[in-house]
Amino acid sequence: MSLRNIFLFTCTLFFLSGCTSKEPTPQAVIAQNAASNAMLLYPQKVDFLAQNVSPQKVAQDDFTYRYYSPWFRTHVSHDKEDALWANTSYGLKNRYYGENLQLINGDEIDAIIKSTNKEAYGSINAHAIMIQNAQMRNLPTEKPFFKKTTLPGEGYPFDYLQTSRIHVAEPIIVSHYSRDGAWAFVESSFASGWIPTNSFVLVSAPERTEFINATKIAIVKDNVPLYNHQQRFITYAKIGAILPIVPREDNDFFHAYMYTRDADFKAQKLELLIPKNFAQIVPIDFTKENLSQIGDALLGEKYGWGGYLANRDCSAMTRDFLSPFGIWIPRNSAAQKSFGEYVSLKDLTPKEKEAMILKNGIAFLSLIYLKGHIMLYAGEYEGKALVMQNIWGVRTMEDGKEGRNVIGKAIISDLYVGANQPNVPEQGLLINRVEGIMIKPANPKSNNLVQKYPSVKVIKDNTVFFMDGSTLPYDDKKVKSFDQLLENADIEDMFSQKYPAFAPITAPALNDDPGRFRNDAFLKKLYGTSKSEIEKNLTTVNWLPNHGGKKLQFNKNENAAVQLQKVSNELDKLPEEYMRYLKKVDGTYYFRKIAKTERLSAHSYGIAIDLDTHYSRYWQWDKTHTFHNEFPKEIVDIFEKHGFVWGGRWYHYDTMHFEYRPELFESID
Repeated sequence: MSLRNIFLFTCTLFFLSGCTSKEPTPQAVIAQNAASNAMLLYPQKVDFLAQNVSPQKVAQDDFTYRYYSPWFRTHVSHDKEDALWANTSYGLKNRYYGENLQLINGDEIDAIIKSTNKEAYGSINAHAIMIQNAQMRNLPTEKPFFKKTTLPGEGYPFDYLQTSRIHVAEPIIVSHYSRDGAWAFVESSFASGWIPTNSFVLVSAPERTEFINATKIAIVKDNVPLYNHQQRFITYAKIGAILPIVPREDNDFFHAYMYTRDADFKAQKLELLIPKNFAQIVPIDFTKENLSQIGDALLGEKYGWGGYLANRDCSAMTRDFLSPFGIWIPRNSAAQKSFGEYVSLKDLTPKEKEAMILKNGIAFLSLIYLKGHIMLYAGEYEGKALVMQNIWGVRTMEDGKEGRNVIGKAIISDLYVGANQPNVPEQGLLINRVEGIMIKPANPKSNNLVQKYPSVKVIKDNTVFFMDGSTLPYDDKKVKSFDQLLENADIEDMFSQKYPAFAPITAPALNDDPGRFRNDAFLKKLYGTSKSEIEKNLTTVNWLPNHGGKKLQFNKNENAAVQLQKVSNELDKLPEEYMRYLKKVDGTYYFRKIAKTERLSAHSYGIAIDLDTHYSRYWQWDKTHTFHNEFPKEIVDIFEKHGFVWGGRWYHYDTMHFEYRPELFESID
């Protein structure tokens, strides 16, 4: 039995024995430290491995889409049972030990499970942002759940309720709150779990859109203190944290910002001054200097299971290492090894495994996987494959009992770490347990269709797959003129112009018509293939019920009618002066073709609404084609918050027209 396990086992006997637990002898501690240091055979710096790195092309748009994916969603992405799996797994009695190394009382476990408020799952679906770093937990409690401490590799620091540590300024979507309101169940881009309610603030669609579109910096040194303009400490930022900046002429500082809470618990922008040697504009270049800076900052960090005590474990280290370079990967080791081209190394000899790693690996980009652990391939050195890893320890065997030689930090090693120790068996070496290598993280083409339309399952191999099993081609690979885009847009063409949500109202540039390119086959799939089928999908929206009320017909598919009802409810709260633009509606559903074309109007699908024509301007009616608008921006903003494009954003303007096109927005309410 290892020294660590003897110590922990002795602690569990303290109450029964009535004696004081003995501290490890100085000689034993010195021997353990010597064994740990003796396993580190290589310089604990990155620069000697980063001499010949190859430039790597990254897809920053893909990183943005994945990192901010909680804001692209309109609702949490998992079903209740899958999301709250911990209620069952950790609700078992007589299995987990608390901070006093005693079995946790069954009544305490029942109270924690009850506090998860399971029936409220998915009832909030609110978008938020982290205002401080936080520990994400599997259950809403700070109390640890340890397995039996006499088992090797268990007990401290392996708190099974610890999921991950989430950075300040990370986007999340809130599912629901615990019964006491102290915790919230959330989804981030990489994990889901419970975080304290005071660690985040809700943010509006305009705030989220500005945040997503801002230029970003990545923190490139660990545990950087963040200060406001008055030099008051706010929080720490670790490598992997991403912050937006505002343009300022300053040679010494980035003027970044984050959000905090005001006295009414609403989001308040907080500007930060960050020294330029602590951060870089993302994505940073994949160079020797940058790899060395980030790698050296991570090396030596103490091991933190699931982010325990604000430290990293193996997969958190690989994730935070790659993030500043514009490379997003999932959270745990199993998901990371599947996020790209994976080469299995099972059933190979150690020599064959290492040869395959040296042949296929890309230094500081490839990931080497074994069950429960992930390592960053760091390149070749004197014929050996070296890795950078945050590791707890190496398996040992003494007197027939398994134990650990604890390393407990991020290191550079080969795949035979511990082979020079007499208590480390050959079968316990990393090389014998390695199962495969993920050569390079994937950069698949991403867009909003899957997140915004419930009927869309996935986009793969240039095909849109729907939930009912049907498909449509995504990109017809044709180069088109403006007129051809209007007449024969494929699904990809719908994204060819960026919609400027919440921007100031100005005259659009020539042929800038974001939202006018529509693929009829796609819209028919979503809303109905014929007039009769579309009409079966219509439902009633109660328009401005506090101002006279009116029944409008709108398509219920894809949340279109639900979103228009949200628009109505918010417009209904505006001051009376706005009602003159809103009370008279000049059309929602009307099956017809667009004037002077053979294309179906968006009104034909029941996804568009025209406000009062008395205040509108339409390019085909105006002989001079001079843009003019009378609708207040407050009205436009409310429509855009809920996923409606406005015809006043088009060069071929139609200022009374609002159309449900959520895929053209980064984030909607």
